[in-house]
This record gives sequence, C-alpha cells and structure tokens, in this order.
Amino acid sequence: MFRPLLHRLTLLFILASSIEASAGVFYLAPGGKDTNPGSKEQPLATFEAARDVARKTAGGPHRIVVLPGEFAYDDQCLYVAATVNMFVPAKISEGSTWGTDDGVEISIAGKTSDGKPATFVVRGYANGTVQSVADAGAPADAVARLGKEVRFAAKVRNKAHGWGGGGWHGEWAIPLAVIGLKPTPGLKVPFNMAAFYGEFGEWHCWEGTLAENWRLNEAGTIRFKGE
Repeated sequence: MFRPLLHRLTLLFILASSIEASAGVFYLAPGGKDTNPGSKEQPLATFEAARDVARKTAGGPHRIVVLPGEFAYDDQCLYVAATVNMFVPAKISEGSTWGTDDGVEISIAGKTSDGKPATFVVRGYANGTVQSVADAGAPADAVARLGKEVRFAAKVRNKAHGWGGGGWHGEWAIPLAVIGLKPTPGLKVPFNMAAFYGEFGEWHCWEGTLAENWRLNEAGTIRFKGE
C-alpha cells in the first residue's frame, strides 16, 4: 500500500438529489460522526454506532453501506483509498468485470496532452486488477497511458463473523500529469467515486448521478488544499 507524504483533499458535494437513509439502510463514512442519523449526507463513523441505530429501528433486515474513501495528494499523484465493508459476511466476487465483480470506479475531470477537457475513469477490483477505460469519452491514447501509469493495490479480508468482518481495501496512485492536472492549492476538480457490491448487485456512489458515475456535471468536486 502507498504511504507518501501527503497534502489532504477536501471532498465537496454538489448535491444532484437528496437521498435519505430509509429504514434498514445506514451509511458509514470517513469523517462521519456517531451522533449523525446515518443518512448518506450525515453518515455515522463506526459499525458499533450503526449496530445500535439498527437495533432501535423497526423492521429488517438492516444494511450498513460504507462510503469509500480517503483522499490526498503530493506533487506527482492523487492518492485515493477505499475500504468496502459488508454488513453480513462478505461474499466477494474476485473477478474484473465491472457491474459483476466487486470493484470501485473513480471518475475525475482532467485534460489531454493537447489541453482538451476529458473525463478519466479508473476501476480497481478486489482481486488487484486495475483498468483505465474510455467509457466517458477520453481519447484512446490518453486512456492507455493512464492504464500503464496508474498504481493500484488491493487486499481482501475474509473474516467470517462480526461487524465489518468481511470486505476489501484498495489504494490508487493516479499520476496527475497524465490526467493534465497541476496540484495547485484551492484547485477544484469534478470528481465521483462508486463501489459495486457483488454480494447485493448494487452500486453505492459518493454522489448519485441518476446515470453513469462518470457524468461529473451531476457529481461532486474535490478541492486541493495546502498544509
């Protein structure tokens, strides 16, 4: 896994829709608070808090959705980390087919080598496979270059019992020069991130677009911060 000296990133949300946690669905996220109600916009921080909220909620079965990830950068790369936990014992599909196997998709706005706007899409899977794809219309040569230079590592946890007992963790190092970005403090860049859960056959996004995750005009923004 990657351990660089990092600046932190702030994730800003441009809300395209309001999605509240219904009875039986509770959200966890880095930076969440256990005093929150567990909605997507106000996630909890720990599985213990989610367990307590679930016990007080009528009906069931209840589900915990863990929103990925952590963000940072240096002068060379954007670093993204995602931990995907399961509420029930994990049944991880360790292939590399998007929409079938467990994976996370990162979409970010950048520029091609000739300065034209482009949306880059990178996928990492629980089995350690990484893909750069042209689904959002980026030129084939730019997609291929990113695929060669992006770094990715994944680790699966197969513990059979307990809260958060199964799942996987992935880390990406996305070269900023390849996607045409210069990490200037205060820079805001359209961004989105989605995890596919093979166990449930469902996608969970940082920001739902009502369409593909890479439609960044309906998604969120990352802001580069200084020290």
